[in-house]
Amino acid sequence: MNQISKKTHIIGVASCYGAQDLRCADGPKILKHLQLKEILEKQGLDIHWNKNIYPAAMPVDQASNTAVVLDICKQLARQVQNFVSIKERFVVIGGDHSCAIGTWSGAYCGMAEQDDFGLIWIDAHMDSHTTQTSPSGAIHGMPLAALLGQGDEAFYNLEKNGQKLKPHNLCLIGIRSFEEGEEKLLNKLGVRIFYMEDVQKLGLKKVLTLAKEHVCEHSQAYGISIDLDAIDPIQAPGVGSPEQNGLNGQKLAECLANMDLSEGFLGIEIAELNSDKDDDDKTARLAINIIQAALK
Repeated sequence: MNQISKKTHIIGVASCYGAQDLRCADGPKILKHLQLKEILEKQGLDIHWNKNIYPAAMPVDQASNTAVVLDICKQLARQVQNFVSIKERFVVIGGDHSCAIGTWSGAYCGMAEQDDFGLIWIDAHMDSHTTQTSPSGAIHGMPLAALLGQGDEAFYNLEKNGQKLKPHNLCLIGIRSFEEGEEKLLNKLGVRIFYMEDVQKLGLKKVLTLAKEHVCEHSQAYGISIDLDAIDPIQAPGVGSPEQNGLNGQKLAECLANMDLSEGFLGIEIAELNSDKDDDDKTARLAINIIQAALK
């Protein structure tokens, strides 16, 4: 894998139209207020906070909702593509997790021809629904399916037609809330999944090590996507869709800080911060700690 520059670009996605609850749109604003950029600069990093991405219009129905999310993902994909192509790292701050369609489509498009990327997906949910299997129709439950070339063709053909992420280059961690349809799809594709019980059995450090080895085995570079609901709501109450019995957030930051992430590391995505549910910015500050750990 190629060495990536430590010059890092922050991209805020101030939208939550991929979810039913719109309150995660303030995620970028909250982390900016808590001085994420300045904190990272104190680590000696060269940080550039790019202009946030906002919805162009307020959706009035499901069709226009999809169009708004598509537009946001296209804008995000083009920014990420540019940074990946010049080998500079990125931090994407959602918004809801539908932004992952844009983030990782952009990463794929920014890779050299014929190169693949790997993805560690840390989440309470599988986010692998299609429009046929989703109970809610919410797009934030569909990003992995789209990246794997499944579901709505408007999403999986974003920027470049077809599959962006190969199943053997993907690993999910912390899964504990899902529906049969999405699990069936991932099992059919042969995706590696560490359910929450696997994390409890093996330990988070071991699981993260195995995940990195897995996603890097056949790829030239890799990234990390984190839905904050992966973390137990006792530690991270300020999330879009909290699920009990989750990961230990401090342990996650500690493990990332102690791992060698540098070679081929494209960037990190943090999604679903809901400040209205947070307790004295507990979740937001944990998000900052996790970003710090990954970018050390």
